[in-house]
Amino acid sequence: MDTLHIHTALPDDGVPDWVHLLPAGRFSGDDRRGPYEVADPDALITHSMRVGKLPIDENHATEIAAANGGGAPAQGWIVEMQSRADGIWGRVDWTRAGRAKLADRAYRGLSPAFRAPDGRVTEIVHASLTNRPNLTSLTHLHTREPRMDLADIRRRLRLADTASQADVEAALDRAGDALTLHTRAAEIAGIAGTSSADAIVTGLRAKTEGLETHAQSRIATLEGEIKALKGAGARAAAEQRLRDAAAEGHVISDTMRDRLIQLHVSDPDAANDIISGLPRLAPGVQLHVRRAPDAAIDPMIEEQARIWGQDPKALRAAMGGNV
Repeated sequence: MDTLHIHTALPDDGVPDWVHLLPAGRFSGDDRRGPYEVADPDALITHSMRVGKLPIDENHATEIAAANGGGAPAQGWIVEMQSRADGIWGRVDWTRAGRAKLADRAYRGLSPAFRAPDGRVTEIVHASLTNRPNLTSLTHLHTREPRMDLADIRRRLRLADTASQADVEAALDRAGDALTLHTRAAEIAGIAGTSSADAIVTGLRAKTEGLETHAQSRIATLEGEIKALKGAGARAAAEQRLRDAAAEGHVISDTMRDRLIQLHVSDPDAANDIISGLPRLAPGVQLHVRRAPDAAIDPMIEEQARIWGQDPKALRAAMGGNV
């Protein structure tokens, strides 16, 4: 739990039996931290004095030095508290060392330490002789580091003035997560972790757009490679179909073969229909091919045309003009 300290002046004449611990009602330090409120003085006194008596040390040694293994001897003990019109007062049983310091005017002020969750004072923990300026500071137990009070933390976290301690702690947890996310996003963007949120967003967008461009280029390359592979496969299938057709006895000229391969690549069904309708040699019949010396119809072509019931000229043209 956090402990608050507020400095109050000590009288200049001698060693006081009673010291002013807290103002009445609502109060703040000169640094504007607070406000804090003593809503129920009697309940505050009862709760604070439940341990019997409270120490008065030097410069909050109970929290700072003792927490780190150092000494924190009491300079006096608060043995009684009273609620007065101007606040809470405490009667002190000073030690010899404490009386000597006050008589020598070694200290000019008293800084009571109290707990005030949500700004309402619930307990006076102890007090310290101090020469610090008259201000309110927030000190966490077991540390020497000053910390902001709850009201200031609410303001910095943009929380409502009515936000509870639990609300503040939850908001601090979220802020920690956000800071971690900020740092990691900066690393991904390739910029300093101290960069603004706008700079990080710009960096992430630039990197994302670069990745998208690279991905699109790679996809286009892969699509081209797949298309080429498909084309090569389709041509291989067409060439095999023409070889099968020749083995079945279909008469196919070189010119027609090239055209049928192209057609088979784009429309296999149409190519197969044409191949199926081509003339076929009778079993055991071989076609001997030679170059015709002129445009005359070779007698062999005429004979084949007669057997197949074809026009000799059309058959010659289908065979590429070769006999």
